[in-house]
Amino acid sequence: MLQYKLTENRFETLVENIPGITYQCALDENWTMEYISHGVEKITGYSVSDFLGNKVRSFASIIHPEDIGKVEKEVSLAVKKKVPYTVEYRIIDSAGASHWVYEKGQATYEANGKAIWLDGVIFDITLRKTLEQVESCSLLVLENLASGATLYKVLDVLAHSIENIFPEMICSVLLLDEDGVHLRHGAAPSLPEFYNDAIEGLAIGKNVGSCGTAAYTRKPCIVDNVRTHPNWLPFIELTSKAGLHACWSHPILSSDGNVLGTFACYYKVARKPTESELDIIRKVTNLVGVAIQRKNEESALIKAKEEAEEANKAKSEFLSRMSHELRTPLNAIMGFSQVLEMDDTLTQLQKEHSLEIYNAGEHLLHLINDILDLSKIEAGKLEITKEKVNMTKLLDDCYNLLTPFADLNSSNLVIDFDSQGEVFVSADTLRLKQVLLNILSNAIKYNRENGTVNVTISFPFDGCVRISVSDEGQGLDDNQISRLYNPFDRLGADNTKVEGVGIGLVISKNLVNMMGGQLGVDSAVGKGSVFWVELEQA
Repeated sequence: MLQYKLTENRFETLVENIPGITYQCALDENWTMEYISHGVEKITGYSVSDFLGNKVRSFASIIHPEDIGKVEKEVSLAVKKKVPYTVEYRIIDSAGASHWVYEKGQATYEANGKAIWLDGVIFDITLRKTLEQVESCSLLVLENLASGATLYKVLDVLAHSIENIFPEMICSVLLLDEDGVHLRHGAAPSLPEFYNDAIEGLAIGKNVGSCGTAAYTRKPCIVDNVRTHPNWLPFIELTSKAGLHACWSHPILSSDGNVLGTFACYYKVARKPTESELDIIRKVTNLVGVAIQRKNEESALIKAKEEAEEANKAKSEFLSRMSHELRTPLNAIMGFSQVLEMDDTLTQLQKEHSLEIYNAGEHLLHLINDILDLSKIEAGKLEITKEKVNMTKLLDDCYNLLTPFADLNSSNLVIDFDSQGEVFVSADTLRLKQVLLNILSNAIKYNRENGTVNVTISFPFDGCVRISVSDEGQGLDDNQISRLYNPFDRLGADNTKVEGVGIGLVISKNLVNMMGGQLGVDSAVGKGSVFWVELEQA
């Protein structure tokens, strides 16, 4: 009996120290909790006694209204199939804030097969989900910057994106006027128009609201209740009319430390930020600073271009600087995520989160490298080194790299040589591999489900090798083919789930031309596409 008690105590100690919630839930209409660990207090703000046997507050009652249907469907289906369930959803804590959680569990059944309760674990994944969303926001801002959108458009897109990540937050970006004294409207899509008009031209000062203070002191000004804070006394009537209670403002600084403006987060309830919220807001503020500084630099470059008639050069220099600036912190993020992944003190879930951060960073780094390649090509600074390249081996390498991607996209990747033995071409190995990976990736992404992507080698005439990549996708019409090599033109794919910014083929065509070859396409709507590369035989 004593040994049983010791084992029970050890088990309880283990369960209570899991960085999450463990539970046992009855399969009744209220999902009544039979057991729930104290981890629920940290994640939800409610106590254990709030849930145990409580017919009024079940755990289901704090699930976000938009997610409850998904959770019920996933759990019910798993119970019916007698398999474990995993589901990600949002909960509303005791303070009214939302959190993302990951739940994994399984039902227990009676001898007659009837499910009687659920056992599972719940982990808070808010930070991971938020970081993923911030990375997507960064990519969206980068795409808008690269496409030449105005600063106000970029800031508006960014504000909307952040408000989607934090539904309770109202974002505002104010820009410091050239006089260095007044703040001007940048973006505030969810603030009342009368509020934006009232603070337009606000003079910065030591105790002027949150934004005026942040811009003046160059430090964050966090006010959890604007109705009682001395900095906000002149604005009480304005904030009352707008229904605002909290304002957290951060100064936006350039890379050399100059104030560019302020990024503010408003709330309709009085509240203080958490440390994780402050960390994310700092990242967003830095992103806003990059956008403003880059757009300011772009304006300066455009002015110089108009004076010197060097439009292409100005654009290329801007993209190059932007890419270099972003790669440095991104490499640090990826490096630290790898260090975290190798840390034996972390849990498996934390290591998986570190890997997810690394993968997101790697995706963004590929995009930045593509933009950098394009800028080098346009500036005439990209060098090509031609050598004898074994096409058989190179295509095998591409096949091995892309087979998992093809499987993920339900495509069959087939390499079928129409030649005997090894084939050699005169090209730059690294750049040719980049071209082939781009063409093959596009074929897989735009292929129909369970369609085949076929790679063949042929010899259209003496001394020439043609590598053809065919897919069974929708194909292209004449208008799309004419726009195929326009930078950032995705031919209408913006409204699909296919990722990209529309510069891969532009880079590929330029690289093939620099190697003395040609890149072309044969396509028709409903009949798929064949992209081909012709190079000199070696």
